[in-house]
Amino acid sequence: MRAIEVAASGGVDKLVFVDLPDPVPAAREVVIDVAFAAANWSDIQKREGVYPDPVAYPAVIGLEVSGTVSSIGAGVGGLEPGQRVCAITGPGMLGGYAEKCVVGVDFVIPLPDTISLETGAAFPMVTLTAYHLLNSAYSLERGDSVLVHAIGGAVGLAVTQLAMEKRTTVIGTVSGAGKGDKARAYGAHLVIDRSAEDFVEAVTKFTDGAGVDLVIDSLGGDILPRSIDLLKTYGHAINIGEAAGYPDFDIRPKLYENSTSLAGFEVLHAMRVPGLWQKGVDDVMSHLMSGTLEMPVAGIFPFEAVQDLHRKLESRTVSGKLLLQVS
Repeated sequence: MRAIEVAASGGVDKLVFVDLPDPVPAAREVVIDVAFAAANWSDIQKREGVYPDPVAYPAVIGLEVSGTVSSIGAGVGGLEPGQRVCAITGPGMLGGYAEKCVVGVDFVIPLPDTISLETGAAFPMVTLTAYHLLNSAYSLERGDSVLVHAIGGAVGLAVTQLAMEKRTTVIGTVSGAGKGDKARAYGAHLVIDRSAEDFVEAVTKFTDGAGVDLVIDSLGGDILPRSIDLLKTYGHAINIGEAAGYPDFDIRPKLYENSTSLAGFEVLHAMRVPGLWQKGVDDVMSHLMSGTLEMPVAGIFPFEAVQDLHRKLESRTVSGKLLLQVS
């Protein structure tokens, strides 16, 4: 099969085409003929060699795929060859930038006919991340307020939609003009362009100095401690990334200033709680099928244009998901 490997850490030139043996499923594994693979910021981090977890090069990356079941291993029930599915490739698995990938059965989601393969590749990681941020890592309730950094990105858009369903106040920040248009269309109450105004001043003014109940921060850097300053007493911040750099501040005294809390987050940890992962899948699928949740596809790139896809994602001008059309 054809696959795209990251030969070594570095620029887009490290994304190279290779021929690899077709994967064979072990027990409780599924091989998928990949139609579309989604691009995530973690793909950029893995390619550049800055991902928090170690990456063994050469590596096939790609966290989300859609396609059809090619073959199944022992102990797999409820799936059969030819069935339309989407999946998160999971830790230690062969990534989705390939014509075939092998996935643990727990990470495979059957796709109803009403959900396209394009949407199938776009939604799993980001919408399940949004669901568990608002329901597992924190219990967002009606009347709460949430500040979402990078609200125009895929996770931010999913958080916006699910938070609006809960009748909460949604505030977001973006890094440039126009990137918040989709979030506003989904109902966000305030979107702040960080390149044009100070987000702390803007949030303080909008909330009449009250602050927010929850911050979802994918930026890190000097954004995270300033965001904690915006929390109400007993408010909660969740850090999910370091796109603006690794945060470097004295955490303990910062949290003691207003009895606030700070958490890290990894969506796959929901697998550790019996029934929790499936509950998230069921909820997200229900929202997708009812039309109360969507994951916009901002662009589809041919398999051969993977370097262009990475350049586009790195431009930080994308609102939605970028897909690689594998077959």
